[in-house]
Amino acid sequence: MGQETITKSPDITGQKQGKSGPPEEFRWKKGESGNPAGRPVGSVSITTEIKKKLQEIPEGQQKSYLELLINRILKQAVVDGNEQMIKQIWGYIDGPPGEKSIMQINLLNKNSMEIREGSDTKNFT
Repeated sequence: MGQETITKSPDITGQKQGKSGPPEEFRWKKGESGNPAGRPVGSVSITTEIKKKLQEIPEGQQKSYLELLINRILKQAVVDGNEQMIKQIWGYIDGPPGEKSIMQINLLNKNSMEIREGSDTKNFT
């Protein structure tokens, strides 16, 4: 039998291309920047500024803005039973669920919830 040659078309999906990476002609040369214009020197990131501000303790308070924010978020989720906030917090803790793990949260009332993962059901009161 003759040998079969398999040719692979270039990946246009934007997915990672294994260990070998992109073809040599598309790789960055050593010392070459991927974004030569880049962020201007001296510019400030809003995220960096917010993180700095969250560390501050407001006048007349004993807790930082970060602690106050977290307490407010948790109050909305736990005490007020805000389902969107619960889902958001859950997403921050575990990251988005994978395709194989689908989790459903049903609030039964303010003080209990039912969590379903696959075919298992667990009640928390």
